[in-house]
Amino acid sequence: MKETMSNHWFLWKLCFKATPKYMGFVIYDAIRYQLLVFIEHTLLIRYVLYCAEYHEPFYKAAIAVGLVFLAYVIAFGIDGYFRHKLELREKPKLYKALKEKLYNKAASIDLECYDNPDYYNDLVLSVAESDNTINRFLDLITLAIKSIMIFLTTGIFYILVDAVGLVFIFISFIASIFISKLLNKINFEVRNAINPLEKKKNYVNRTFYLKDYAKELRLHGEVGDILENDLYESNKEIVEIQKKAGGKRTLLSFIKDFVFSSFILDGLYVAYLIFKAVVLHAIDYSSAVVLFNRTGEMRRGMRDLSSVIPKANENSMYITKIRDFINYEPKIVSLSDKKIEESIGEISLEDVSFAYSENVPNTLNNITLKVKPGEKIAIVGYNGAGKTTLVKLLMRLYDPVSGTIKYAGQDIREYDIDEYRKNIGVIFQDFQIYGAMLSENVVMDDIDESDKVMREGVTNALIHSGFGDRLASFERGLDTPLTTEFDKEGINLSGGEGQKVAIARSFYKNAKVLIMDEPSSALDPIAEYSLNKAMEEMSVGKTVFYISHRLSTTRDADRIIMLEKGRIIEQGSHDELIALGGKYNEMWEAQAGKYYA
Repeated sequence: MKETMSNHWFLWKLCFKATPKYMGFVIYDAIRYQLLVFIEHTLLIRYVLYCAEYHEPFYKAAIAVGLVFLAYVIAFGIDGYFRHKLELREKPKLYKALKEKLYNKAASIDLECYDNPDYYNDLVLSVAESDNTINRFLDLITLAIKSIMIFLTTGIFYILVDAVGLVFIFISFIASIFISKLLNKINFEVRNAINPLEKKKNYVNRTFYLKDYAKELRLHGEVGDILENDLYESNKEIVEIQKKAGGKRTLLSFIKDFVFSSFILDGLYVAYLIFKAVVLHAIDYSSAVVLFNRTGEMRRGMRDLSSVIPKANENSMYITKIRDFINYEPKIVSLSDKKIEESIGEISLEDVSFAYSENVPNTLNNITLKVKPGEKIAIVGYNGAGKTTLVKLLMRLYDPVSGTIKYAGQDIREYDIDEYRKNIGVIFQDFQIYGAMLSENVVMDDIDESDKVMREGVTNALIHSGFGDRLASFERGLDTPLTTEFDKEGINLSGGEGQKVAIARSFYKNAKVLIMDEPSSALDPIAEYSLNKAMEEMSVGKTVFYISHRLSTTRDADRIIMLEKGRIIEQGSHDELIALGGKYNEMWEAQAGKYYA
């Protein structure tokens, strides 16, 4: 219970800070609604019946009806403003406030979190359920206030007229709380069980409607059959899970809704009222009728209030996952605020080993390497040798399991992490193009359209990456939107064109260290040759790490590092490694040797 209260207090503070006006309206609306219902359905009806029973003048009843009608007119006028103006403007702020926290944390968590299936599932669930969690929270506030108002107003009425009726109500109320808690526990377990299956269904759905998969699905029809079978199996498992829980749900719902609700309140209590009014004459008929009429409202209030705590417990489970995600403390953090010096520093790896988790073998083993300022290093090796992992450590996306990486003689963990990463320009093999303007895809930030220096820098970077001719064909130039997902006038780039834009990012950044992970994998030979020349020009005075399977592009490197099973097995210049006649020579002969013989 303490955790449930803490979790919802967390959401209340978040929501109230985002829009106090709207949260105040939620409370007002719940109080106003139930108060008017009580006045109309309890006090007004009792007074009208009283007037009829004791032959009071008609105008008294008419005045009472008119006053209640006026109260409703005023209330609905206020509601119109709040619901059709304030709510539409303010409620999205609640979703935005929580999503911002989630997105900011997602941008800062360690990459190893994505390697952990349990943590990644929690991440997906947190983001997917964020809006629903807030909606459930708002519903809980409304439900709780309305239920409390029912018990305060109608409950006081019962005490003043016939307090014994509350005994029937509280017996039903306490029993329903217990049953509701069991039901919500089952619902939460079902939701958790089907979550991975829903993810699989969503994956299959994406493959059938996203453009990325369209060609292969048409060329390989059997893939579609396999995916359809996966969808069928997932649906089948979801149905089995729901069926397994169905019997328990049915039994518990019957006990809750009939035995502890209808039978006690509509059966036993009504019999008691008839006996007291007709046989004992202890209450007048108008009071008996109103008490009978209010049993439905009290039953609803009892049912709603009995469900508040279980529903709060259920929602709290989602809030716990959201808070755990938000409160996650990254391990890759700055140990100090040390800045990078102006000059390019030496990079050294001292006995570095790394594994992606404790339960798998090391991806890198005892790597020791010194790279001089301005040196051009090519990293080669077969798939799985650890090439990309090595540069991820250099970028400090991960920290080594053991050993030390230094820049300019300083452990890179001692540098301010943002400053250190600004020092590195990267061209990823699995680059992404975003649904934004071309200039923003290069700068990777908002761009001031009036900043001529910035725009010139973007243009130069695109020209050097080989994108100049394509840029010249765009009517809107740097302001051309990429992808048609959000703009029908957007441009969908080819794989090679997208890679040139990704390369331009690194050129624009003008960093001291360049890391190029298969930068020419999507380029044709002529474009690759032009890119190599551009990189030679742009990388003058910079330290460069170049990963490539195409050994023809590594010949001009100052030094080539050959990796195998996470270890450096050979290093030297191209000619030195050819003369050595080892693994690098084998790769060279298999790939390019005959063209350069």
